[in-house]
Amino acid sequence: MTVEVEAKAPCQGAEEKVKSLGAEYVDTVFQEDTYFKHPCRDLRESDEALRIRKTERHALTYKGPKKKSDLKIREEIEFPVTEDAYPLLERLGFEKAFTIRKTRKTYKLGELTICCDDVEGLGEYVEVESKEPEDHDRIMEVLKELGVEEKATTKTYSELLGV
Repeated sequence: MTVEVEAKAPCQGAEEKVKSLGAEYVDTVFQEDTYFKHPCRDLRESDEALRIRKTERHALTYKGPKKKSDLKIREEIEFPVTEDAYPLLERLGFEKAFTIRKTRKTYKLGELTICCDDVEGLGEYVEVESKEPEDHDRIMEVLKELGVEEKATTKTYSELLGV
């Protein structure tokens, strides 16, 4: 179990701005995130999420409710699975709710991870993330340096897409 601390903002030309900060390129991947509905309760109502992220691998992720903050802070449990996880979840009563597709270019800036995302149906976003709540001020500083502090949001891509 880890903690996810992040904010994202719409950002045209995000990659060039991120490079100008001296961030180190890590990789580019296409991500397909399939979210599931719980058979007995509304995960949206409890501000939780369950998804399978497909890249060259598959990972099952649970995201807990967001804590009150100007950044998105929430518990995250993630572990590798195979594509057999889809029928397993369906047999347990979970239903596929929606899928979000994006191309993600990842950079490291010290301990921070910065992602330049091109989200299908939404456009270009930059996401600044850490696993440490103590990095709050640094995340806010990077958003300011990128010129997107005023547009920053704690909403998820699914909330922004209205799915």
